[in-house]
Amino acid sequence: MSCNDEFMERYPLDKITDNSFWKTGADVEMYANQFYPTLFDARLAWYNLDNFSDNQTPSSRNTYTWDEYPIPSAGGGWAKTDWANIRSCNYALERIALMTPDNTLPRAEAEIRFFKSFYYFDKVKKFGDVPWIEKSLSTESPELSAPRDSRKVVVENILKDLDFAIANLPETSSTERITKYAALALKVELALYEGTFRKYHNVIGDHDAMLRLAATSAEEIMNSGLFGIYTTGNPKTDYFDLFVQYELKGNPEGILIQRFLTNKRMHNNVRQLGEPYTGYNKDFVDSYLCEDGLPIALSPLYKGDAVYGTEFVNRDPRMEQSIYQEDRPYRIFDTGVVNYKEMPEFNNNNSPTSYFIIKGYSPYERDRLPSTSITDDFIFRYAKVLLSYAEAKAELGEATQEVLDNSINLIRARVAMPAMKVEVGFTDPNWPAWEQTVAPLLNEIRRERRIETCAEGGRWDDLVRWKAGKLLENQKTVLGARDPDTGQYRQIYPGYSTRVWNDKLYLYPLPIQELTINPQLTQNPGWN
Repeated sequence: MSCNDEFMERYPLDKITDNSFWKTGADVEMYANQFYPTLFDARLAWYNLDNFSDNQTPSSRNTYTWDEYPIPSAGGGWAKTDWANIRSCNYALERIALMTPDNTLPRAEAEIRFFKSFYYFDKVKKFGDVPWIEKSLSTESPELSAPRDSRKVVVENILKDLDFAIANLPETSSTERITKYAALALKVELALYEGTFRKYHNVIGDHDAMLRLAATSAEEIMNSGLFGIYTTGNPKTDYFDLFVQYELKGNPEGILIQRFLTNKRMHNNVRQLGEPYTGYNKDFVDSYLCEDGLPIALSPLYKGDAVYGTEFVNRDPRMEQSIYQEDRPYRIFDTGVVNYKEMPEFNNNNSPTSYFIIKGYSPYERDRLPSTSITDDFIFRYAKVLLSYAEAKAELGEATQEVLDNSINLIRARVAMPAMKVEVGFTDPNWPAWEQTVAPLLNEIRRERRIETCAEGGRWDDLVRWKAGKLLENQKTVLGARDPDTGQYRQIYPGYSTRVWNDKLYLYPLPIQELTINPQLTQNPGWN
């Protein structure tokens, strides 16, 4: 008796297998759905990431920036689970290569390559050199014992994947899937990061080519005519309102958004912002210009800070739309009851500095219930593309007045701030003490980025790529508002008035276990 091979090779009817699944582009898109939630972790508000920076001071000292971070024995961003999403992307790409081509497949493959680029960019920012892997590995794969590839090689490969994505993704999506312009926005961020990192850390070289790539990629987004700066013509509220909207679909600033729907997908950010255990610090607050476009050291409009609240008078309108003031409702209950905070309030649970973060904070009680908020979020925001464009052009020495008018001055117009001029017109004695001196215009472009994108989680990346970690040594980064009981600025960490920066912190260490398992790996500088 002979067996029937075809009968014996049947696959389970109640399970999805490789042989039954990878048939169409729609299958690949379904597989890619798992990656969308990772673009924004609904359990972690963006503002938390800025606790590493000179913008915010959390209730407890950040062990990493205070150089108290131990080399992990395992994990530390290099564990199996930390590489899982990249492996999942490679797993899909291997199977796509075996599929029968059709007109839906390139778009679906483009999504996978976008996500792989997104994850690898994070790895480069954290570790520098990392292994570039193009297949899903098993426990026997020789790549597990290979050395790291240079960041140059990795970035080149990321750009190849992004270019494939840009060429094959649609310009728009009615379902908020990845588009050509989302891929271009990621390319802008990658190229600007890498260009400035190479320039200010004096590594690899060829930084101008990266900066040029950032500028041209941004121009492609700008010239599409699909995006703009959100405004209703109310400079006193538009900036705040932008970040507490229940529906960002159709918002001109949303290159890529994440929507949240009741009982389907909700987040906890508003509740976290109600008790964030952090706040803006004195250094950040002092960086806001006055409404005449001048810094506080030069403007006759500045009222000083002897009495809490006066330092908000006559300042950039984004200041009162980012930092709580006691005339703003703090909690609005469904019953109609409205609560306000008396300020200053130095509370370790809420804000140890009294500069309470309200960007993204909805005062409505329904949004403060645990994990029930449905305010939407930006993944890629047009204003940030404009800021990156202006910075890249300034780094290249090409920031004309036309460049500023088509970028930063559109952002400033939303809040009725004076336009930035190529000839800045002043020298601020409080410009940051950059390790490498920059021109007045670049100082102001960096200031604009700091103000416009505060509490969005990007300031640490900016400090790293500019090689500006020493700004964390500024004593104002650990000071809060003036305490009326003492007349002094609130010292957040008594006994720790300043910190000392260590250049090794620009890259994280590899865990000890990985170095032991794979002798080909080397530790990042300063962590030996």
